[in-house]
Amino acid sequence: MKKIIFFFILIPSLLLALLSDPTNYLTESNFGMQIQFYTNGGKISIFYPIIYKIVSFNTFTETMRFPEIVKGLAYIESGFNIHALSYVGAMGIAQFKPDTAKDFGVINAWNPYQALLGADRMLRFYYEKYGDIRTALAIYNVGESNFKNNSEMKKNGLKYAEKVIESSKKISNETMILDRNIYYVQGGIFFEKDSTNIVLELGTIFDIFGQIYFDISPKLTTKISTETSFKFNLLGKTHIKLDHFNSIVFGYDLEYNNEGGNKGPILGYSIFQPIGYSFEFYYDFSQPIDIKNFSFKVGYGLKDWRIGFGFDYDFKNFFVEVKF
Repeated sequence: MKKIIFFFILIPSLLLALLSDPTNYLTESNFGMQIQFYTNGGKISIFYPIIYKIVSFNTFTETMRFPEIVKGLAYIESGFNIHALSYVGAMGIAQFKPDTAKDFGVINAWNPYQALLGADRMLRFYYEKYGDIRTALAIYNVGESNFKNNSEMKKNGLKYAEKVIESSKKISNETMILDRNIYYVQGGIFFEKDSTNIVLELGTIFDIFGQIYFDISPKLTTKISTETSFKFNLLGKTHIKLDHFNSIVFGYDLEYNNEGGNKGPILGYSIFQPIGYSFEFYYDFSQPIDIKNFSFKVGYGLKDWRIGFGFDYDFKNFFVEVKF
């Protein structure tokens, strides 16, 4: 009966699932939680974002045609936060959607250097086409087709242009660009035939200019049985973003317990759409070669929630998880 119930959860979860790509957490501006349901236990995670300053806007203005206007645009679009995410999937400090970003040379919208120069490039293109910066800004906001064919959208776009221009006059070029760190704590309990495992994990997620992401966490596992034992892991993963969605995953796992220790690299690949589907797989070479040391996660989610399915090599089990 338990197996039947599990597969009723498992099968739909193949279509709706969670990915642990760091961008998933850095786009969150509020306190959040994640719950994982395993076949033999469960785990709950609490994560909290901390906003901090990285560099001034002036750092990016040297080759811009419209630095003052881009400054106002970045304030209106994202409040200068490089991991801002809208409900329709606009990403980063300049709130680019994927297709528009690529049209104007922005391969990675989370990277503020690319995004701000891409915004200037887009404004320059429409300014040269129409000869008016307000028109260029309006098109940036509502799109060229809407601006030309929809009078209400054109009106909204021109209102947006006025907001950007007013903001550009009030904000200093020394205004700081913002990023986020995520701190999290996880606790779990897992049942085996002759023992109970209790897990406690603390960690942090951070990035360098939206290009290289780090997830570092020490983990303590206690096995309660006829003989209590302890295991300590220090796990670090690095996601190197190739574009908006794809990254190569490198990592290293150090494990020490009362029987000795293991150490080795983690290698994998991640595809993550903040609004949409996700897939991640990697292998932990700190363990002996075994198919059960291969982890994967597949998923789908929107801005405020994700629900998912995967296999965890730590506990050699499938899981379903929900993040909100």
